[in-house]
Amino acid sequence: MPDTQRPLTSLPCCYVLQRHAREMPDRTAIVDGLTGESVTYGELHERVMRIAGGLAAHGVGAGDRVACLALNCKAYAELFLAVAWLGAVLVPLNIRHSAAELRFIIDDSGAKALCACDQMAGLAEAAVAGHPSPGRKFLLGGAREGWLPFGALAAAGSGVAMNPAISGETLCMLLYTSGTTGKPKGCMIPQRTWTGYAVNMAACFGMGQADTYLAFLPFFHVAGFGTALSQLILGGTIVTAPRADPKLFYQLIAACRVSIVFFVPGISTAFVHDPARADTDTSSLRVFISGAGMEKPDLVEAVETELGARYFGIYGQTESGGKVTWADSAMVRADATTYGRVMPFYDYMLADDDDREVAPGEIGELCVRSSTTMLGYWNHAAATATTLRNGWHHTGDLFVRMAGGQLKMVDRKKYLIKTGGENVYPQEVEQVLLQHPAVADAAVIGVPDPHWGEAVKAFIVLKAGHALTGAAVIDWVAARIAGYKKPRHVEFVAALPRNASGKVLKNELAGSRAAPSAG
Repeated sequence: MPDTQRPLTSLPCCYVLQRHAREMPDRTAIVDGLTGESVTYGELHERVMRIAGGLAAHGVGAGDRVACLALNCKAYAELFLAVAWLGAVLVPLNIRHSAAELRFIIDDSGAKALCACDQMAGLAEAAVAGHPSPGRKFLLGGAREGWLPFGALAAAGSGVAMNPAISGETLCMLLYTSGTTGKPKGCMIPQRTWTGYAVNMAACFGMGQADTYLAFLPFFHVAGFGTALSQLILGGTIVTAPRADPKLFYQLIAACRVSIVFFVPGISTAFVHDPARADTDTSSLRVFISGAGMEKPDLVEAVETELGARYFGIYGQTESGGKVTWADSAMVRADATTYGRVMPFYDYMLADDDDREVAPGEIGELCVRSSTTMLGYWNHAAATATTLRNGWHHTGDLFVRMAGGQLKMVDRKKYLIKTGGENVYPQEVEQVLLQHPAVADAAVIGVPDPHWGEAVKAFIVLKAGHALTGAAVIDWVAARIAGYKKPRHVEFVAALPRNASGKVLKNELAGSRAAPSAG
């Protein structure tokens, strides 16, 4: 049994499964949005014990890594709980990665077993082709030669008790960073991360037993897995959705009475304005979460007036263990660039390069400490020492604290543009661009300039039916912020490349280093 003298956020995340099975065995825990299969907490507890027993029978034990390449589904959530039950470590794999990228993570993590859903099994096989593959392969649904059906684990396994050595400090997941600045690094996530994540979800969004969460954000991402697992820790229901399909989302919202949704820029607007909304009962929705400082103000109004849900923006990071700040619609209406307040169960400071707290109103790196923060980077002692120094996790993100305690993100340290001796933070320019009525999306990077060293370049996605010239874009920015911050180059594109969390992949934009004229 876990040490009940520890604070709640230090308990193992799988501990609550035993409690829910005792207290509310008939409450629905998970609904698979594609197949319609569901499982109650009593059934989930039994299945997790049996799946854990099946994994153990195939040689998976405490500390072993189990890689998984799968779309969101009921079996994926059950797999994690069974892995955590044993004290083993799940390695979620990004379904958008190439076979070579997946191979790097499988090798780097030293995965002993590989799991995949039927749709991803071919890519998983390509990732391990010609290499010593993990000893066991399990298929989450369907049948495929060389793979053991996941269902057979629960059917054949004899239930095992939760590993008594597990604590909140037990490593339970390696979440690999997106690798936008180099090779991905595995963030070592302990079990306490998820209980701390759930406490913040309850405190800031009122998440609890009465809620049903639409688990669309992919489980290979900290926000996707963390929000879904928070709902299970808090005793509510999750409904898994395997793909970005607004029509499917609306079907599941109506059928399952979904109350909480969490989307990212690039998907949120498409969802809100999909024609399926007009024919869907969305009265169950109460919370709509998206990225802080990244959405246009008209989305907030559409969410609250047309969907009837309350809008929240958040900022988070894998290394921090998920969401760090939250802003409600009142904060966003007052200032669309706000990132809101730091969540209650974080200590934080804005620090200079010497880790000294900056004066009010000055720019500093956001540093946090909490029960949710990672243990470090897998196999990267030097990077761990740099990031987790002096007792603080250094996010690499620059913020300024505004009156009243709200934070405004200035930008990533690494994205700073130095032009003619002046510092330009791309996010400030992007937020001005997003205020233009013809602009649907925007991103800013620095490009080489023979005179200024670097120059500001803007990538613009226009709203359908709108036209705009590069010169008009430049004039719009120059009229609103300092002249040296205006773009010197503008490129119109059909869409911006984004990762699973909605962040723009600026390294891909930087591949377009040519600087066309403003036009």
